[in-house]
Amino acid sequence: MLPHEICRQLGESRFKEMFMSLNAAAMKQSMLEGGLPAVRTAAQVSIRKRNEDWARRLWTSLQSERPTPCKLFLFEWLRQTKTDLLVTFLDSIGVPHQKGLTDADFMKDVPEDRLLSAAKALLAHPKFDHRDVAAYLLFLDYTNETERFASLDLDKQLS
Repeated sequence: MLPHEICRQLGESRFKEMFMSLNAAAMKQSMLEGGLPAVRTAAQVSIRKRNEDWARRLWTSLQSERPTPCKLFLFEWLRQTKTDLLVTFLDSIGVPHQKGLTDADFMKDVPEDRLLSAAKALLAHPKFDHRDVAAYLLFLDYTNETERFASLDLDKQLS
């Protein structure tokens, strides 16, 4: 599933919540990735108003025929706000990492049954929102050009 489809499936409210959890630099990068201006206008009387406006514009661009890519947005959201989720998953499959980030090609190297078992455990974990887990696993499949988690019907977990 493409990153913009993941974002659409999560819905407007969840998407905006995710966007608002990013730092300013990641917000700006996400806007620029979508070809949207990342400048403050006179109508944006506070940083909060600017961020809300950016979130609204980014969400609106996702609904167009040529939607914003959202790859950078999802990566930054995972990196900045879901470290525990990433760490738990990578630890469960025995992949060395630094705070949930790794250069290891684990999606191709780790046996599928082990990946699926870890994914199912993550989906059932009481600490993690199943929507966040589904977004992470779908993003892993997308970025690694695999379909290792296809049997889990993760798109149904997003909404």
